[in-house]
Amino acid sequence: MRAEDRQSTLAAWLAAEGRIDVITAADRLGVAPETIRRDLRVMERSGLLRRVHGGAVTADADPIAALGRPATVDPADLDWVAAVWALLPRTGTVLLGTGEPTLTLAKLIVTEPDDLTDLTIVTNSLDAALVLSRAPGLSVYNLGGTVSTRTRAQEGDWALTELRRLHTDVSVICPAGLHPDHGLTQQTPAAAAVSEAEVEAGTTVVALIAPESLGTTALVRFAPLESVDVLAVAGIAPDRALRPYREAGIKIITPGPRTEQGAAEPNPGAIVGA
Repeated sequence: MRAEDRQSTLAAWLAAEGRIDVITAADRLGVAPETIRRDLRVMERSGLLRRVHGGAVTADADPIAALGRPATVDPADLDWVAAVWALLPRTGTVLLGTGEPTLTLAKLIVTEPDDLTDLTIVTNSLDAALVLSRAPGLSVYNLGGTVSTRTRAQEGDWALTELRRLHTDVSVICPAGLHPDHGLTQQTPAAAAVSEAEVEAGTTVVALIAPESLGTTALVRFAPLESVDVLAVAGIAPDRALRPYREAGIKIITPGPRTEQGAAEPNPGAIVGA
């Protein structure tokens, strides 16, 4: 299939579904994931979409534009994001790293009916901060720093200086890769430096990761596997992909009404940390 035909197909899927997942699209088209990533880069330069971790969304899927609209979570994400939010405390301090899963989490948090005046969230994500600013009573701190043109994460010396001053009850990070032997990785040195500082800031570390990133390794390692207390999976993952992390003694949170530990509905008052 020619590149033009692939990109036309991707544009049609994006219009119909609102998001393109690299791995799924590669499987559907019978090409390598890197071919899809290359197509998405071309399409982004033409203004047809916006690339995010793991794929792409429509060009108008912008948190700034979305401020005038009610926060919504894709029904396909509700199970896993509700399980993650149930894990987190309603008082104290939480640090959210940058990534599509944490942005989805932010969208759910702003729909929370309970009082959040005793909760503070710190983030280096411009997108997440904009969304969270709509939550009544919630204290939101944005780190500052050099803004990544791809992810709109705040990075660099400024962000690192602020992070090294922080101590949070829970740090929720979004690694680009998580591997039993190679640990946690990011795509760039700048992103890895920020993620390393986020890990160091948290009493409890939650790795929030897309299922397709389990068992993969990105360019820069920033933390060993043993630094993770809880692995939260943003979607359905096969048991074989989870087994190495379970054997390492990491608590695993997956979508649905039960956790790996067999607890019933996640308890909004319980976590980790604080």
